[in-house]
Amino acid sequence: MVKRFALCLALAFAGQAWALTAQLDHKTLALGEPLTLSLSGHAATLDAIDLAPLQGDFEVFARTLSQSETQGILQLTLYPLKTGRLTIPALGGGRERSRPLAVEVTSGSSDMPAVRMRLYTEPAQPWVRQATRLTLELCDDGSLQWQRPKLPLSGQMQQRALGEEQIEIEQDGVRCTAQRYHWAVLPTQAGVIRVELPTLEASKFGRRLRLPPPVARFAAAPVPAWLPLNVPVGKPSLKAEALPETWPLQRPLAWRFTVEGGYSVDGLKALLALQLQPHATWRAYPPTVESLAPEDRNSPLTHLAVTLHALPDTSGPLAAPKLALPYFDPGSARLEQLALALPPLQVYDPFWRKLGQTAALVAGALALLVLLQWLYREWQWRRRRDATLLAIENAADPAELGLLLRGFSLSPRPAAPTLGAWLSRMHGQWQGTAALADLVAALEARRYDLQYIPLADLKRQATTAIAGLRPRTAFTRHRRQET
Repeated sequence: MVKRFALCLALAFAGQAWALTAQLDHKTLALGEPLTLSLSGHAATLDAIDLAPLQGDFEVFARTLSQSETQGILQLTLYPLKTGRLTIPALGGGRERSRPLAVEVTSGSSDMPAVRMRLYTEPAQPWVRQATRLTLELCDDGSLQWQRPKLPLSGQMQQRALGEEQIEIEQDGVRCTAQRYHWAVLPTQAGVIRVELPTLEASKFGRRLRLPPPVARFAAAPVPAWLPLNVPVGKPSLKAEALPETWPLQRPLAWRFTVEGGYSVDGLKALLALQLQPHATWRAYPPTVESLAPEDRNSPLTHLAVTLHALPDTSGPLAAPKLALPYFDPGSARLEQLALALPPLQVYDPFWRKLGQTAALVAGALALLVLLQWLYREWQWRRRRDATLLAIENAADPAELGLLLRGFSLSPRPAAPTLGAWLSRMHGQWQGTAALADLVAALEARRYDLQYIPLADLKRQATTAIAGLRPRTAFTRHRRQET
């Protein structure tokens, strides 16, 4: 009788101890999939239930409490934080507690692909103040739609978001679709830096998925204490625009070049202003530095456009400033510099250049005028010669032929009184007059009946003699007068 009473008492206490009923919608699920835990019991107990025991293995994403006057149902949406056999501990307080439940979490399933994650930096071990790229790589079968996570702020580094990319890669002999998110980080203190991302969000066919993120740890090496703040870590690269070989006096000159490296806008501006201090020509206007979008959107380096302004005040070679961009070389751990040389430039006075251009224009105009006069004279004598040749062919008798010849001249003049006077005139105006003397002799012989020469022969002789004439130049005329 006593034993039976003790057994009934134990059963009564056990029923009170498990007064909360717990139930799971899945006994097996993949990492990233949601799990629903339903608890039913007294409403007051469910409202005050402590969920801290779940936080080691699960993320409590949402809770919904439905209750009446005394009873209620609490539904918890959980996301597992690890794979393996996980235990949902007894929840509640006092005599109202739920039974422990077990759930199996796999890395993937038919509905949820296995995801491989990496969080790494390039370079793997940066220096303090060295521009570094942090990359989150999520590799799956390409069926998941990812959301870009937000990198939390840290007192150990500065950060800014870069671009993202999706590529096909191969890991351990298996091809997968890699979604990569990039950030530019700048370590601000030496030592181990821990990067913790929030829970990763994804979706598949409208279903919300949440996965625990990987954790990155990298050690930042300290830079020497003597290194100035404006000097970056890592060698920069330069691209300079070409300058003209000459430039006018008192006209502002702008020289533009781009710098890709770890410089900041203010730091590079202060560095250039300091080096331009001894050069008055280049201090007419302060240098301008503006940030540009880098050619590679996933590069952690800054892309700066620099414009230097000069106002030449003297003609001659332009004194070029010797600029040097210092940087800390991580390989040698020494301070190095990148020389920036200005191309040679000659400054000229625009007044004298305009004066020379004007003189050249005047000389060209005079030469053109002389050329036009010469062409006009050429056209004139050729026109007279051709007209005379045509008239010779149409001459009716030797007398008319002689009259035509006495009227032929280089310039418009009255006809010569005799063929002898005409011959003397021809010697002073033309070259190649040897045949004219024979022509005049033949005409005189025919006129005075000393020799009969047919008219056709006289015309042919006159045509040949006139066609071979060329005007004398001023120089040849002068030499003939001297002789």
